[in-house]
Amino acid sequence: MHYCHCDMCRRATGSAFAVLGWAPVEELSWLTTEPAHRRSSPIARRSFCWSCGTPLTLAYDANPHEVAMHIGTFDDPSELEPRHNYGSSQRLGWIRCGIDLPRHDTEERW
Repeated sequence: MHYCHCDMCRRATGSAFAVLGWAPVEELSWLTTEPAHRRSSPIARRSFCWSCGTPLTLAYDANPHEVAMHIGTFDDPSELEPRHNYGSSQRLGWIRCGIDLPRHDTEERW
């Protein structure tokens, strides 16, 4: 689990940051229909609910075996605590969530 502050995640969620948890693709299954997909940048695609538009996943082309799921889509996210920040150099100055957690930067900008 981590906070992501990159501009790609901000645009995709319509929020100041995303909170994502990674899992192997083969461990993810859908109870009903598969979600819709769209390319969110030249390096990644995202899925969302056909019915309500809720953002569901992020998948990087370079790592086809893992998928990130948005924490807000879990039934009970209370036990899923972020462990680091990603895209830290793009963090908005007024964000204080996880400020003391380890930081990882990215040069990617979309």
